Amino acid sequence: MKKSILLAILLICTSFHVHAKTPIEEHITAFISEFSSNNIKGTASRFFTESPHFIFGPHILTPKNSKQVEKILSEIHDALAEKGYMNSEIVSFETHFQNGNMSVTTILLKRYTSEGLLLDHQCSTYTLAETTEGWKILSWLPSEVKDNTRCFASES
Repeated sequence: MKKSILLAILLICTSFHVHAKTPIEEHITAFISEFSSNNIKGTASRFFTESPHFIFGPHILTPKNSKQVEKILSEIHDALAEKGYMNSEIVSFETHFQNGNMSVTTILLKRYTSEGLLLDHQCSTYTLAETTEGWKILSWLPSEVKDNTRCFASES
């Protein structure tokens, strides 16, 4: 009986550990939540470095201050809203590189309309740096999905 209880406790603790988000995943999740709710004011200082890079295909935007970052975020949100966008759900995280103070992480998103219908899937790759204020986004690179379950083709 004692072994069964100990095993159950161990399994519960292990399952909590598996589902726990890393600080990087928490930071990205919080940003996506704020962006989805169109709560853009203040996001620049909370989530981004001073001059992050927004990389949209051949176009690289490097805003110089928080006001410019928030202007870009608002324009992105407004363009999505015109397509019916309401919110995003993170499907998965994939960390490509991480050391003590830098991370390159890709997320797969499901984006929904105001009617709750699936708008599309989208991938976003973030480069983050750990600063004295915590993790901050250095760059954001959206990309098309490979299929609805992954962002990149599997290596052969």
